[in-house]
Amino acid sequence: MEEPLIHATKLRKAYEGRPILDGIDLQLYPGKFYALVGHSGSGKTTLLYLLALLERADEGAIYWRGQPLHTLSATAQAYWRNRNVGFVFQFFHLISELRVWENVALPAVFGGSSFRAERRRALEWLERVGMAHRAEAWPVRLSGGEQQRVAIARALFLEPPLILADEPTGNLDVGQAEQVWRLFLEVARHPARCVLVATHNPFLAEQADICLRLHGGKIRRER
Repeated sequence: MEEPLIHATKLRKAYEGRPILDGIDLQLYPGKFYALVGHSGSGKTTLLYLLALLERADEGAIYWRGQPLHTLSATAQAYWRNRNVGFVFQFFHLISELRVWENVALPAVFGGSSFRAERRRALEWLERVGMAHRAEAWPVRLSGGEQQRVAIARALFLEPPLILADEPTGNLDVGQAEQVWRLFLEVARHPARCVLVATHNPFLAEQADICLRLHGGKIRRER
């Protein structure tokens, strides 16, 4: 039987005493594109943050290819995240002091490379999201939709095995959203890669291999 890429068991998380996630069990397999749906406040962002080790669960455990992540030191968790997770934040988190192409190359620089060494590949990823013409711009000069496409290129730059995206098409028009979704579909077709995208868009969710719904702190598979 195929081993999941990432496996969460009995995840619980509450904020100020209010339960958000209530015993989540989740297995994500390579080569699959998952859509995560649910109303605002249902815990979609929280679940993504827990899986990326950007937040700590109150209870439960997370395993990567069968190995526990919750026992790693903070430094080891950060190293694991840089090498294995591409995260698309809902509100971009671009670095204002860096040009667009430098923002895209940043994960490799964090891993020990240099901006000069990564420039060509950064431009290639910008081309794939339709932003090569703004490569030398500063983030403040971009629209919300443009910033989001840059953030997506940054998340995909190292071609990590796990892509997590929090409402990545929320600031895009219909054409841009479909372009980005096709890119995620293409990325997910790699047999060693998994994509999990939180979305409010039912049309886009229907195109995923598997649709998961969060409701009342629980998760269930819709198809």
